Amino acid sequence: MKQFLPTWQGEAGQQECDELGHLNMRHYMTKAQQARQMFIMQMGLVHAFEKGTPSTVRVREFHIKYMREARPGSALRIETAITRLGKNDLSLVHVMYHDDGSLAATIREQLEHVYLPTHQTFPWPDRLKRNAKKYLIETPDYAMPKGMPDTEMTGANLETLQKWGCETIGRGVFQSWETGNSDTVCAQHVLGRLSGSIRHFGTAWPDGIEVGPVMGVLLEIRHRFHIFPSSGDPFIICSGVLGVKDKVRQLVHHFVNPITGKPYGSMIAVNGLIDLEKRQLVVPKKSVVKAIGKVIIPNLHA
Repeated sequence: MKQFLPTWQGEAGQQECDELGHLNMRHYMTKAQQARQMFIMQMGLVHAFEKGTPSTVRVREFHIKYMREARPGSALRIETAITRLGKNDLSLVHVMYHDDGSLAATIREQLEHVYLPTHQTFPWPDRLKRNAKKYLIETPDYAMPKGMPDTEMTGANLETLQKWGCETIGRGVFQSWETGNSDTVCAQHVLGRLSGSIRHFGTAWPDGIEVGPVMGVLLEIRHRFHIFPSSGDPFIICSGVLGVKDKVRQLVHHFVNPITGKPYGSMIAVNGLIDLEKRQLVVPKKSVVKAIGKVIIPNLHA
């Protein structure tokens, strides 16, 4: 019988929650990282995440769908399965549950088996392929994209982003504590950098990202690494509006090297407004939707 494997169990810590009173988007990936590592080790790659290991498993792309918010102290658990097994890569789905069994989020990941001295991918060992058979499933419908637009994710260099008219909303230098055993920046820290810069993207929030009890909230996000950044690499975040409909606005964010102009990664985010008192989404005013529509960038992609 095909099944999920329990891979993580814990709580939403107070220090992991943000001003909205719920688990910050980056920490879904912090917990998914542990689930990923547990799953891969259970598949037979027991040394894949040790310091000094010659090979490891890294995230090339991920998609998160936030379903029911986790508040400080919320008891959570993750179960994981494989949805695709390739020669050098595979796809996982993590399902995060609240303690009452309701869905908190789903995280889908595309992973690569990497030889660290060359950073080249190479085939999975036979033991992983044998062990994986028990956990190979079809992607559940509830984990599939909902408000995510169907757009290519090939990245863009700085010159192209400037021609499109994307705004610079963040900048900095990646630090050593943001890297994993592959010496490249971990997925959760890319999300953390975006989370710490989004208030500079005023064009996407003509109604204000924080107005009384109403604040902007992330509902769904997809990210793909194009060139993996390392400690000491400089970055800027260039963003634009892709579309707006109903209760959501679709935004694109590019992480690029400001010196070389090359892309580290790109993401598509589906955002809305949440009433912090009622804990429900808010329909934006028609004037706001119209204002957002005016700043949509034609031909923009992630």
